[in-house]
Amino acid sequence: SRFLEKSTWVKTVTTAEEALVEIGEQHYDLCFLDVILPGMTGLDAMKIICERSPNTKVAIMSGTPLDEAMKGQVEDLAYTFIEKPFSLSDIKAVADRVAVTQN
Repeated sequence: SRFLEKSTWVKTVTTAEEALVEIGEQHYDLCFLDVILPGMTGLDAMKIICERSPNTKVAIMSGTPLDEAMKGQVEDLAYTFIEKPFSLSDIKAVADRVAVTQN
């Protein structure tokens, strides 16, 4: 998260449930979610975030192949999909695109 902190306010959490609490307490322009998380999956959290905070863009990340149902969910709801491994410049590019659309 230090990579983005210079120009952006960043909050890091370790579970989807923690992300949902944060989204409920404060507006976020962008949320990066891994598909595989302890407890609730990133895809399930994405659905809830899209319902509760429709202006928050969700970037889904995964290092494992997505099945057809997962691909459909990502295509329907996610702002973008980031395949692992990714570079920090990939993350910054997504954050920059969202920042431009929010301003």
